[in-house]
Amino acid sequence: MQAASETDYRPSRMVAVAKCAEAFIREFFDQNPLSHIGLVTIKDGVAHRLTDIGGSPESQIKALMGKLECSGDASLQNALELIHGYLSQIPSYGHREALILYSARNTCDPGDIMEPIKNCKNAKIRCSVIGLSAEIFICKHLCEETGGSYTVALDEKIESFRRVFTVL
Repeated sequence: MQAASETDYRPSRMVAVAKCAEAFIREFFDQNPLSHIGLVTIKDGVAHRLTDIGGSPESQIKALMGKLECSGDASLQNALELIHGYLSQIPSYGHREALILYSARNTCDPGDIMEPIKNCKNAKIRCSVIGLSAEIFICKHLCEETGGSYTVALDEKIESFRRVFTVL
């Protein structure tokens, strides 16, 4: 995502997000030792499975820190379709949730974004978004439809972003 390379967060949005994501992953596993996490990235309009769903915080963090790249536009539709395919395999008694860290100010989708939102809702996948720019209607709509929460880091200080992370 081109927006991830902006330097309104020091040293860059990408590094700030990665550091907060690392802290989140460590805290998540401390509080939920039997849980699993998988990571997905969006780059050049394509969603990529960065890691398989797993229970090792170190392997998740290593994969994340090894892929701090950003380019092109973000496609929320492609990300949601990958997330749906990823999480719909989890048995119905499991908890299905996606936390999306969204740096872009828009989404560049190849089709109807409402379809994957509906699919996530029907599959009971709770989607929450932390935005790093202005409030985006489609992100807010996604969270409302799936029962997630939507928060935007309101200033350029990394402390604001960390506070938003801990609220979720």
